[in-house]
Amino acid sequence: MSGPEGEASGGLSGPKGLLAHPGWTRWGAHAAFWLMYLAFRTAAAAADPPDDASDFPYLLNRLAVVASYAVLTGALLAVVAGPRASRSNWARNLTLVLGALALAPLTQYSEQVWPRWLAGFSPEPYPFIIYLFQFGWALPLWGLTQALLGYHHETMAQQRAVARAQALAYDAQLKMLHYQINPHFLFNTLNAISTLVLEKRNQQAESMILKLAGFLRYSLDRQPTEMAALTAEMEAQRKYLEIEQTRFDDKLKVTFNIEPGLENARLPSLILQPILENAIKYAITPRTDGGSIDVSATRDGDLLRIRIEDDGPGLPPEGDPRRRRGVGLANARERLELIYGGRAGLTARNREPHGCRVEVWLPLEEERVGRTPAPAFS
Repeated sequence: MSGPEGEASGGLSGPKGLLAHPGWTRWGAHAAFWLMYLAFRTAAAAADPPDDASDFPYLLNRLAVVASYAVLTGALLAVVAGPRASRSNWARNLTLVLGALALAPLTQYSEQVWPRWLAGFSPEPYPFIIYLFQFGWALPLWGLTQALLGYHHETMAQQRAVARAQALAYDAQLKMLHYQINPHFLFNTLNAISTLVLEKRNQQAESMILKLAGFLRYSLDRQPTEMAALTAEMEAQRKYLEIEQTRFDDKLKVTFNIEPGLENARLPSLILQPILENAIKYAITPRTDGGSIDVSATRDGDLLRIRIEDDGPGLPPEGDPRRRRGVGLANARERLELIYGGRAGLTARNREPHGCRVEVWLPLEEERVGRTPAPAFS
């Protein structure tokens, strides 16, 4: 028996947060880092205040020095990562660390020049290595912080790109499956309508046109990953089978048996269509006396089980080339796997004394019925 459907939109356009604006994170971290450094130096100075604290503007000097650090490293960040701090790769991240360390001679100079501007004297210079351990350690630490943030944003952006590519692939695959509804059904139906018109059976032709219009409106109006209420899905398949009954001059007998309380159960729209097409093609069409198709839906704990049974010749033996009965069952099975993963499935087996039974099971979900998209990843 046979399958269709697809469109995964959930998860592609949700809020992106700070990932969409790495500049907010990196420039914010830049400002926070130097404010913390200022607080650290102020706390260290307060722990051992100099004797001439009243004779020199130590706090103003400290503010000017740290501002120099912030301006120089900010310029480095803008050059390496761009004004929006959005550029990142391993070379840029390494440049931030080494470049920050290369600024040390300039920041050491600022430690000398600001006291001269503020108070007219220069402190006694001390060796560069001493400066690095006393004050300059903040520079490579700043560079490492920015490099890690850049790496984080780069990784997250790549993950989003991969997730989006997977979602689009999922979407395209489901759409491909969706539009595999057998075109022969439409051709055969139009031919049957034409025959009815030529035979002046206008009432039957009109009824068949209305049923075809209802079925096509249901199938073409739905997105491939859309979920449908069980009652709506069964009504669409009822129209499809009524069309086939007209074609077969009522040699096709159809019964529906839906367990009460399952009216609002959800399932992928048109998931049953290819299975019924297969039943028509292999169990009904080859037989001059027609046959029967039974459709049932039952609750099994937290599962919804749907059975489609026919009284045709059944499946060929294992290994028989005819065992490959079109793409219908594989189509429906693949759709279930894409949407539900291992929580759903499909089996096909022969029934006694003859015929075939296809059973679909999937999670029983009864909330938010209607035009609800299927999940993007399971």
